[in-house]
Amino acid sequence: MRITSGGPAPEDDPGPDLSDPEFFGTGDPHPVWTRLRAHDPVHRQCPVGGKPEFWAVTRYAEVSRVLARHGEFTAARGNILTTLGQSDIAGGKMLAVTDPPLQKRLKEPLVPHLARQAVREFEPALRELSRRLLSAGARQDTWDFAAQAAFYPIAIGGLLLGIPEDSWNRLKHFTYAAVAESDPDYAGQGASRSAVLNRAHSEIFLHFHSEVTRPGRADADDLIGVLLRAAPDGEPLSREEVILNAYSLLIGATVTTSHAASGGLLALLENPGEYARWLETGDTTALVEEILRWTSPANHALRHTTSQVRLDDTDVGAGEPVTAWLGSANRDERVFPDPFRFSVDRYPNRHIAFGVGAHRCIGAHMARLALTVLFEEIARNFEQFELAGEPRHLHSTFIAGIKNLPVRTVLRPEGAGLRDLRPLGETTEEAL
Repeated sequence: MRITSGGPAPEDDPGPDLSDPEFFGTGDPHPVWTRLRAHDPVHRQCPVGGKPEFWAVTRYAEVSRVLARHGEFTAARGNILTTLGQSDIAGGKMLAVTDPPLQKRLKEPLVPHLARQAVREFEPALRELSRRLLSAGARQDTWDFAAQAAFYPIAIGGLLLGIPEDSWNRLKHFTYAAVAESDPDYAGQGASRSAVLNRAHSEIFLHFHSEVTRPGRADADDLIGVLLRAAPDGEPLSREEVILNAYSLLIGATVTTSHAASGGLLALLENPGEYARWLETGDTTALVEEILRWTSPANHALRHTTSQVRLDDTDVGAGEPVTAWLGSANRDERVFPDPFRFSVDRYPNRHIAFGVGAHRCIGAHMARLALTVLFEEIARNFEQFELAGEPRHLHSTFIAGIKNLPVRTVLRPEGAGLRDLRPLGETTEEAL
């Protein structure tokens, strides 16, 4: 998905189909969102090609309301556009599609293990994974940063969920297919979107079913072990609930970490003055917050109204689908001065890249730490990064992602040790 500052689309432009993944892969939604924020902030997306209609909310205030008020806007009927028009079988069983108070029994066992202080223990392991990601740049001066970064969330999933490294290639392929089923790199030859999704979900569920049913798995010191041992309200989670929530955690990591990393690096390369300012100040904390605002990797969230509501000046009927566009909200001129300027020391920075309310990303602290460590290692090990070709963007309504980012790099003397590390993409498993 392109990120531009070209101003709003013409008022007589009919606009794209916001449910079309190809538009987000090859087009630029920001001029469209800029126009909608100004003139039609609660926009009815009319049916296109037999797909159901839905409401598109683009301003920060209304997006925050849709995400925060689960009593008015439920996630239980599905939380992304690919579920629109279907019943979500995970509703009430998976954290992302379960509203309070039912959500409590799924969330409480995980919260202590993903709290800010709890994830700090992973910093040495994250630093080693970051160095392995960057080791490709120690072996060759031109390489694909995004292709390497695609393994980063799977590796983090390995830390959190006990995913063995020989499963990384396979799970990377299917987690990306699950969120970008129309992308040419992940869709099967001639396969329908539903067929690609069904296979992706089946493969991931089979992996976690195998893990969950393995003897002694409940004793493991990872989040699958935590879920298997959990007994909120004295009632253990079902095997299905454990599998669904392991899946949700893996997808959540895939959504945020790799695409924020690639999009953030691209922003630095396109804004060399900001790149130099970051290196001078060394303030990676502020940089990561601006990267999250700028990239907004989780592009939208779907909700359904529980009763008739009024959003801005528009009445939305009961049971209607509403999409909250986080990528637009994080460019809202009413909240972010000069929103199309990438600023490494933006303050305040009240972005909502992780969502709002009960469904705010449970892995936010881990994602922030992973990005902070990665960019610290970039600064420490490389004297220079520059673009070596055109980025290629993911075809997905859900993920604002980059799948190829060719770069040329110059290694610092301090980075020589990267040559001794095995890249993240090198596993003993055959790639698909």
